[in-house]
Amino acid sequence: MVAETVHYFDEQPVTYLRWEDRVMLEGLKHALGLTIREVYPMLQRMLISGLDPIDADGDVFELGGFLEVPRPNAKVDVIEARKATERDIQTCQMLLEGPIDRAEVVLRNSIEWCRFWAMRAPTPELREAFEKSLRRLETGRGDDDG
Repeated sequence: MVAETVHYFDEQPVTYLRWEDRVMLEGLKHALGLTIREVYPMLQRMLISGLDPIDADGDVFELGGFLEVPRPNAKVDVIEARKATERDIQTCQMLLEGPIDRAEVVLRNSIEWCRFWAMRAPTPELREAFEKSLRRLETGRGDDDG
């Protein structure tokens, strides 16, 4: 989709990347009598609350650092955390393909993300899968290795 900029009479223009976003945000804007910028964080919290299985009680974590992973209880947007995980996977692949051995850095990053997702993945099945991966990474053994 092509980005669409909408001019409103009561606030600065807003650019939408998806028409679905515009429908949801404008619906809330008109129903609540607020601006898009006021309803956006409300909608974001509503959508994320169903994806995050815990009530995070840790420090706020800002994603964007190089191979930095939030603690499992950090106050962080799990959708953005998923995107950061994907970026780290790509970075780790490049590190492993490079001429310098970076396996320890990649292992540490993988352990930290598994620890995070073992607590924060949206379903019990996914949390269990990450917990198993975490145990394998920490011990160096698979489930059938005794």
